[in-house]
Amino acid sequence: MKYRIDPAIFASYPEYLRGVLVLSGMANHGEQEDVVCLLREAEHTARERYTLETLRDDPKIASWREAFMKFGTNPNRYPPSIESLLRRVLKGGTLPYINTPVALMNTVSLRYGLPCGGDDLGKIEGDLVLTYAQGDEWYIPLNGTEPEPPQKGEIILRDSRKVLCRKWTWRQGDATKITESTVSAVINIDCLPPFTLENLEEILAEASSLFARYCGCHVITGVLKNDAPELEIPVVQ
Repeated sequence: MKYRIDPAIFASYPEYLRGVLVLSGMANHGEQEDVVCLLREAEHTARERYTLETLRDDPKIASWREAFMKFGTNPNRYPPSIESLLRRVLKGGTLPYINTPVALMNTVSLRYGLPCGGDDLGKIEGDLVLTYAQGDEWYIPLNGTEPEPPQKGEIILRDSRKVLCRKWTWRQGDATKITESTVSAVINIDCLPPFTLENLEEILAEASSLFARYCGCHVITGVLKNDAPELEIPVVQ
């Protein structure tokens, strides 16, 4: 399986970086007290670092809002996932423990102020491609039942049959969501300036350690970037 980013995306966003973690052999059942603590600590850190009034002006959030506007999406109507996550926490909410990988993805997002999402590798068909939508692709939103095709020109993550995520980081699809039965997954960590490659490599190392420790899995990491837009994803069981 190949994982690639359309060169047209790098033409518009040359400093964009996508960190990738491939997890195999996951043990993903039940709630872990240590992971709950990590998630609550990350929520607490976010509340100390950001405010609702100034969130949009934070450089890490502003860069995503600008990126969304550049491909024709209104970030007020379709906010980047990291902005939505932080707003939920800043309003006093605590995030549910859906399962351990999802809790760890949310922990990484809140710690660093960036999008982190993932998909069940066993439910992906063909290659993974981050590209611009034609507008006729098949997509069912997370926990939804009815198709909602993307708008032409928005950035999507797709495989050979369906859309896995709409509007870059806005909303995941239902077909490849990570559940307790997931044993292999691909995790994405997305960076725009002010994040650098050095920052991403440090985040990948920490995330890799977290997933290996709490999911009991083998982890392979890689980076998709302007001068390396394609990765080979090993077939895992």
